[in-house]
Amino acid sequence: MKHIKLLTTLLLTAATTIAAETPGMPAEIAPLRMISVRGGVFLMGSSESSFRVTERVHEVTVRSFLLSETEVTQELYTAIMKENPSYFKGPNLPVDSVSWLDTILFCNALSVRSGLPPAYTIEGETVIWDRGSKGYRLPTEAEWEYAARGGVNGAVGSTALEKASFAGDPQGDSPGNPREYCWFAPNGASSTHPVKSKLPNQLGLYDMSGNVWEWCWDLFGDYPAEPVDNYAGSSSGKSRIYRGGSYLNQINQLRTTFRIWEVPALRARTMGFRIARDI
Repeated sequence: MKHIKLLTTLLLTAATTIAAETPGMPAEIAPLRMISVRGGVFLMGSSESSFRVTERVHEVTVRSFLLSETEVTQELYTAIMKENPSYFKGPNLPVDSVSWLDTILFCNALSVRSGLPPAYTIEGETVIWDRGSKGYRLPTEAEWEYAARGGVNGAVGSTALEKASFAGDPQGDSPGNPREYCWFAPNGASSTHPVKSKLPNQLGLYDMSGNVWEWCWDLFGDYPAEPVDNYAGSSSGKSRIYRGGSYLNQINQLRTTFRIWEVPALRARTMGFRIARDI
């Protein structure tokens, strides 16, 4: 157990040393820390019997990217959007009750405020992602899962994941206690909680499991059977993916491979997001 904790400490130290504040962020806005996630090839999904249909194992190549250390807080959201839609109020709580399109608008506004080109073009209800933009954006489902599982520290392996766990669960023969890493039904008290109040995963990312669900870019669809590079979801459909579970969910929905989807107009007090950027 001691050697596992020591390894986790070393990995977190390496991750936080490459965290970066938002470039061009005005001084009145709290710094946004982005964790650098080194790319790799991993077997996305799981072969767990109860989930193997929606989580069909397939090989995905993920390119290096940046991912926010925490879910977007109400402090940051309010500073950028000049409003706070959250049901639960508090500057260090994750913003909640945001639709998928709300998150897209936030990403573009944050990019403009930071002197970066917006990642998205919005035409009515159609959103086009400029894959060459360095602006802020939602993570893809593949990026989200890869990071939640620890990136090259945990997701990369030669065999399929037989049983997925929560984000941050230590590797080895000493399973972690989800109460130390996650706000979920047994300890969530039916509300959100301040970010960074539980332990992070191997990359230094907080609340990847629990607290609020996190919107991803992808349209829902069946996973491809063949290997895919930089996978960004189905080319058609109406529902968007969200990941990670919330303060209201049981542990089986906090699994790093668990998929769920809904219409992009959905707003709920369990829904939030975190943001990504290309390197």
